[in-house]
Amino acid sequence: MSEKIYVRKVETWTISSASEPIEVNVEGLRKCEPPYEGESHDELIDYLTENVWGNYEWYDNETNIEVYGEDEAFALSMEEAYVENEFFDSRTKGEDVNIQVGVPNEEWTRYGGFETFASSEY
Repeated sequence: MSEKIYVRKVETWTISSASEPIEVNVEGLRKCEPPYEGESHDELIDYLTENVWGNYEWYDNETNIEVYGEDEAFALSMEEAYVENEFFDSRTKGEDVNIQVGVPNEEWTRYGGFETFASSEY
């Protein structure tokens, strides 16, 4: 153990926000490159995640622009989908709390400048 050791309390909250909903033209996706071939919601989310979301090549593809529409294809990629509608904030219900043992360390920026050696359960 180092010469000096510190303890701190950590409170964690969850805030969830979402963009405005964008209608999905499933039949249009079936004519795009690559074509959507699924039948379930899970298959649709897999297709969107693997092929469309944030994929410049998908929304810039000539076939996809022609079939799906240029503005619609870009919107579906969510490149500029603004996440501004907060729908859940756990601070109104309480927080998850734990304590941590460690030392201040400016290089540990992800953890608020604290190098954690051990923490309690939530």
